[in-house]
Amino acid sequence: MKTFLALIVVVVFTTQEFKVKFGSVIPKDSPWETGLNEYITYAEGKAQGALKFKTYLGGQLGGEVEMIKSVAMGTLEAGGFTTAALAEALGIPELQVFELPFLFESDAEADHVMDAMFKPMSDILEKKGLMLVMWGSNGWRSFGTRHKPITKPEDLKGLKMRSQESDVYINFYKSLGATPVPISTPDVLVSLKSGMVDGFDQTPIFSISTGWTTASKHFTLSNHIYQPGAIVISKKFYDKLPPHAQTAIIASAAKVNLQKRSNKYVRDDDAEMVNSMEEISGVKLIRLTDAQREEFKKATKPVYAIMEKKIGTGIMQRMNNEIQKYRQSKK
Repeated sequence: MKTFLALIVVVVFTTQEFKVKFGSVIPKDSPWETGLNEYITYAEGKAQGALKFKTYLGGQLGGEVEMIKSVAMGTLEAGGFTTAALAEALGIPELQVFELPFLFESDAEADHVMDAMFKPMSDILEKKGLMLVMWGSNGWRSFGTRHKPITKPEDLKGLKMRSQESDVYINFYKSLGATPVPISTPDVLVSLKSGMVDGFDQTPIFSISTGWTTASKHFTLSNHIYQPGAIVISKKFYDKLPPHAQTAIIASAAKVNLQKRSNKYVRDDDAEMVNSMEEISGVKLIRLTDAQREEFKKATKPVYAIMEKKIGTGIMQRMNNEIQKYRQSKK
């Protein structure tokens, strides 16, 4: 009789459905959503009915910082966010190390370093109440402006530029003589249209998908910052799940392939968007020469010393070691 009752309890527990509310500012019908849906399909299938996701994209639940705090508190089960937003929302300056200006030289280099830094960053995030599932990619950020074209650092002097809510972006703009105006993603378009800001920096695909280019005349392909993203799960929620659902939602067995495919969707679409940007959005596309880009790199070098005090020498050194290791392997 006791064995029979125990079996009933196990069956009821393992077939319980846990609802996963997933928030993000990524646009709907975008390559990010395609990659996200592949992860969701995997997790729901692996959990065999124990997990049911519902996505709220395009900032439906607010800005990134707001949503991240909700995930940490357990009032939102999961989300996809930029590393800069995670750093700001949770007081994790170490995560800003990936978004230093002109840090990486290629997608492959960025992927190598992100993978090498997965475990230490995962440990830091877990202490803040988040489980790191996998890295994602927002891509290479460039400048969009309402009126003035940007071809050299001096062109940004005195401009009010929308800044992501993060120290690394605020200091980046200050180094160029611009005035950073921190604004959450859902409020950027109206800020551009009203003239509250003169411009922004973001990836081509995100700029077009969100309509930011409709309020801009120029887009300068500077590729000044590579921005990673991350899928995270609330630890409070994770701890409530039965073991097989925990295994499914953390997706360790499929992480490498899911991450690789998701990044490819974003990168392929971004390259397409660049080639047809003028036709699609009507902006004037400006491609910087190597020499022009080098001017921006020199102008923003002081950001490293400022951010090292916040990030910590240990993390900075570890990241630099991984970059050098990768570059040596390619010689």
